[in-house]
Amino acid sequence: MFLFFLFNMAVSSIILFLLVSKNMVKPYDTVIENVRIIDGAGSPWFNGAVGIIGREIIKVGRLTAEDRRGAKCVIDGHGSYLSPGFIDSHTHDDIAVLHTPQHPSKLLQGVTTVITGNCGFSNFPNGENQQVQSHLKSLLGEIQPEKFFSNFTSYQKELEKFGIGTNVGSLVGHGPLRISVLGYENRKATKSEIDEMSTLLEEQLEAGALGLSFGFLYPPGTFAGREELVFLASVVSKYDRVLSAHVRSYEGEFLKSITEFLDILKASGAKGLLSHMQVAGVRYWGTSIEAALELLENARTQGIDVIVDMYPYLAGSSTILQLLPPSALADGFEKFEEKVKSDPTYFNILKELTESGKEPGWESKVALIGWENIIINSVVNPKLVEIEGLRIPEGAKKLGIESNFEFCLHVILVDKGMSNVIMFQQSQKDQNMVFQSRLQIVGSDSIPRLGGKPHPRMYGTFPKVLGTMAMSEKLFTLEEAVRKGTSMTAQRFGIWDRGLIRPGMVADLVLFSENLNDTTSYECPTSNPTGIVGVWVGGVRVVENGIIKPGLSGVVINQPACSGW
Repeated sequence: MFLFFLFNMAVSSIILFLLVSKNMVKPYDTVIENVRIIDGAGSPWFNGAVGIIGREIIKVGRLTAEDRRGAKCVIDGHGSYLSPGFIDSHTHDDIAVLHTPQHPSKLLQGVTTVITGNCGFSNFPNGENQQVQSHLKSLLGEIQPEKFFSNFTSYQKELEKFGIGTNVGSLVGHGPLRISVLGYENRKATKSEIDEMSTLLEEQLEAGALGLSFGFLYPPGTFAGREELVFLASVVSKYDRVLSAHVRSYEGEFLKSITEFLDILKASGAKGLLSHMQVAGVRYWGTSIEAALELLENARTQGIDVIVDMYPYLAGSSTILQLLPPSALADGFEKFEEKVKSDPTYFNILKELTESGKEPGWESKVALIGWENIIINSVVNPKLVEIEGLRIPEGAKKLGIESNFEFCLHVILVDKGMSNVIMFQQSQKDQNMVFQSRLQIVGSDSIPRLGGKPHPRMYGTFPKVLGTMAMSEKLFTLEEAVRKGTSMTAQRFGIWDRGLIRPGMVADLVLFSENLNDTTSYECPTSNPTGIVGVWVGGVRVVENGIIKPGLSGVVINQPACSGW
């Protein structure tokens, strides 16, 4: 009887302890109060506060004195805006997050998550393959061999080994997949080769990669046939991941190129993201964007799940090799270099193709925008540093080279195809139309390289969208601008614990004032924005009043290994 009494007492004590514990309020690590909360859903801002414990948002709204009591840090926002941390949907930060783990160019504009592996480029799989390395180097310049990886898992482990300032999610570049199986062969893949690429892709998706990116404009992606593309897209659909695409043409064949991408999405069932939605070249301004957006909207009525990304600048940027016709690089850069040096007649043939665009299925960028609208912004070879930041005619004059084409070819050969260019090619009216579309999300298309002058979009994309386009020019509401850079992007990539200010979500946050402003220019592209008061990654404050704080609280974002088949 006595033992029974003791047992009942023990049980009662445990129940009482659990009831008391349940009602105890654990002190917050951080309270951010007196802020206008833009929650990421597109709803109007509201006054309130946010309470954070560890990495998690615990409470949103009005906080009581009891809530504040014992908080380790209470921050008065003085009426500034608090939004989810921005998610950069389109970057080429694959190497930058390894080289400079804090990634200040992104943190200082409020970006807490970057998506890498775009336009068919990535540093895995089979990163030990020299052609895979050359492929990415054509875009990002010189890269140390140890920054290439055999698969997504080894890339993730390297990121986690030293820590990262922003969260990183990665797509798988189609380029490395194809190079691993066919090299740079200009032909359609066989059934067994497609199966081999498919198996390699599945391994990356099983490991947690967020999807696949096509780069239809860049060899070897430009050589792929429909059967290959649809089959790989079907694998992406099987895992419910994202299929993004740099389409074949952003010029006269833009609508045809979009139709090709929509066909792949329809045949595979994959959800799509059309990269950097724009039309290049004066002759096409005002002719295609409205029709393209209508094409995409009509596709959605047919059940094709597709949206687009875009950056807020009128100049684009890419590898200098984009100025050459695809046939020039059909067998890879080394073969191209040999041909230029060994065949004297090829110079004139290449000049004609590059400047006229008479190669079937390809349109010359030079013919569309002119040499004078192309800047050499980043080189690898020290012998060429003096031409960084110069337009091509200016560079030719500086080096005493007679023709613009000869200068361009000189830079390509001396720099082994690793130079980058900035191209002034878009219309403001067209761009505004894209940004006002409900289908558009924000992506900087940043191309970080060692040295050189980067495109301003690397440092100013999100402040320009929110500060200039939304608050100053009022092209759309501030709440819509935030949605395009947070929850809508999170939804596309299946990042369900970020992108909204809600209890239970990860505390990736940005506090910014009405003075938010992009301060970059093409002459001074690395100037940091104004108006960023604070940035939190996983509940840790990493930016305070425009200054980076110590700490690497980012994580690698991956998807669980499950499929729908």
